[in-house]
Amino acid sequence: QHQHTPLNQFAAFWNRYPNRFAVVFGSVAALLFIVEHINGRFWLNDFRVYYGAGEAILRGEPLYGVAHGLDSGVFKYAPLLAVVYALFALLPYSIAASIQYLLITLAFVDGMRRIDRSIRTHVLPGRIARYGPLFLSGLVGVVHLHRELHLGNINMMLLWLLVVALEHMLRSRTTLGAVLLGAAMLAKPHFVVLVPLLLLRGKFRIALVAIGTVAVGLLAPMLMLGWNANLALHSAWLGAMAEHNAALIYTGGDDYRSVNTIYSFIYRAGLGSLGVSTRSAAYGLLGLIALLIGVLVLTHRLRERRHATRDAFPFEYLLLVGLVPSITLTDTEHFLFALPLVMVVILHLLPTADPRWLPWLAVPLLFMYGGNWEDALGPASTWMIEHGVLGIGSFGILLLAVALHLRSNHSRARTSEQP
Repeated sequence: QHQHTPLNQFAAFWNRYPNRFAVVFGSVAALLFIVEHINGRFWLNDFRVYYGAGEAILRGEPLYGVAHGLDSGVFKYAPLLAVVYALFALLPYSIAASIQYLLITLAFVDGMRRIDRSIRTHVLPGRIARYGPLFLSGLVGVVHLHRELHLGNINMMLLWLLVVALEHMLRSRTTLGAVLLGAAMLAKPHFVVLVPLLLLRGKFRIALVAIGTVAVGLLAPMLMLGWNANLALHSAWLGAMAEHNAALIYTGGDDYRSVNTIYSFIYRAGLGSLGVSTRSAAYGLLGLIALLIGVLVLTHRLRERRHATRDAFPFEYLLLVGLVPSITLTDTEHFLFALPLVMVVILHLLPTADPRWLPWLAVPLLFMYGGNWEDALGPASTWMIEHGVLGIGSFGILLLAVALHLRSNHSRARTSEQP
């Protein structure tokens, strides 16, 4: 009976990994929620766009090409997402926004737990569950989480969805995993980059079900709107996406959204001086990246057959998820998708750096990714934004994660060759 006192129950909860992480970051999010209300800054302007899109669906008003909320609040997602947020639009905005805030917080806390477990199980097997890497990964990403919460965006929820989809695929629940992947692709078509990976890996059924889920999602609004209206909405959606991604390389001005793409960095580093057009540079670099990823996957498959090494599919999957912000026009909070790669690097870094030279490279890259605290850095923060330091750091972490993975795979292959 003594063991079931509230104090002992809390102690048991506190000592169960990774509940301390959930308590700390959940408390930070709750404190920020209160402060945002006190300061009159609980705006969630990105969520206001989704909420306005839901209202437009309910009222039969234009969905694309018009501002929902702010002047820049143009809806760029699939019509089905607007149908989903029509349910939110039935509620008063303050209540709907609070629900969105709670969902983002839950997605971060549970998503980080799942990422940590998946990496330690499938990418770096044998790593002991430790709070150090988990908390440091959360701290590195907290700037982007803060912006995500303040804007009320859906990136963290999509990352959670993608991680859960991966978990189900690895547990042979392929149909459910494929459906969840298809839902993520429908919300953000950039994740179609995962389809070639599935095909290269021979996971044809998963790819087919995921694509089928997307097809169903494209047709679903027809039940509410009718065939012609649904067709017109999707045509307008494709136009909105094409307009949004028209310029993938930053060439000047006050709009720095494209400055963080890998195309911008390479173009500004010297490619532009060769007279290559921005469009040719973007498509050429994207093709090169796709080729290198393909070579990496095929190399992994060959090594797995020869040396019976662990399946590298989970790492490849998370690698492509983390790559998306670097190859698309996006805002800074979208770099939350690189958090699994951040954790891969940090798990190599703590508790003991492996290899020993890793801190000299990893720490600067992690700072570039998540160290832009505007209030602390002052003018340096503006310089970091204007020069795309976040994008450089994120892509650098991606390359470092690949190098560390190849190194560990090589070590396992050598071990398997020993008699």
